Amino acid sequence: MFAHFIPSKMDRDVNEPRIHKINKKFRFEKIDKIKNDYLWSSYQFAYKMSFTKEGHHRRNRSGGKDERGDVQIFCDTFNGKLGEFAVYQYFISKGINTPYPDVNIMGEGEWDSYDFLIETGTTKRKIGIKATKKIGNLLLLETKDWNKQAQYIPNLDRGYADYDEMILVRVDSEIIKNLKNKDLYSNDIIDEAVLREELNKSSYEFDIAGVVPKRMLIAAIRNKNIIKQSDFLQSTWTEMDADNYYVQSGDMLRIDAYIDLLKKEMSL
Repeated sequence: MFAHFIPSKMDRDVNEPRIHKINKKFRFEKIDKIKNDYLWSSYQFAYKMSFTKEGHHRRNRSGGKDERGDVQIFCDTFNGKLGEFAVYQYFISKGINTPYPDVNIMGEGEWDSYDFLIETGTTKRKIGIKATKKIGNLLLLETKDWNKQAQYIPNLDRGYADYDEMILVRVDSEIIKNLKNKDLYSNDIIDEAVLREELNKSSYEFDIAGVVPKRMLIAAIRNKNIIKQSDFLQSTWTEMDADNYYVQSGDMLRIDAYIDLLKKEMSL
């Protein structure tokens, strides 16, 4: 569980937001730099999903209070797709047969069932990818999207609600910070030349903070490991937009051990 910093009992209102300090961190350790082709594919996908009529993303997160502008939607989509390409690049380098990330443009009411389906011998693993910034140490999942069996509720009627693992990827992408500094992050419109200029200011180095098996996610949900809407993370003073279940990076399975598991299954 988090360490919490809250006002004294005498002064504290029962509904006052908490300040959370992450106490189980895993230090960023560069694995590689995302290849330029994957960077460009991520950019094109995010741009079409955010600024054209072809694509669609929700403006509000499940249970969220903030409405996202198109620039924020672009940043979230871009960083998310970078995370998928980072895992793809890493798995391929380790000899794991991995499908190319889905870059098909989806309209309203359409979304992926899972990010990767990895087949190792007779085993099929459905894997979800979550991307965060270089200093991130939390897997965060909106509570309204997940039931007590760690099933993704929007996919229950589609038959693809179960994930075997969630993987947390950290990417050195500064695009959100750069656009905030220019007061462009909350906009619906942006000059594409400006967007591309900001795109070129990051290194796009990545690591994999860890792997969260389904059993670990179920435990987090049942233990009510929740950071509430309007609470803050002390490390970045980020205010939470919605209630989220969390798993800290220091509690996760290390990626080397996970790769060993996949290779063992491949050899059976």
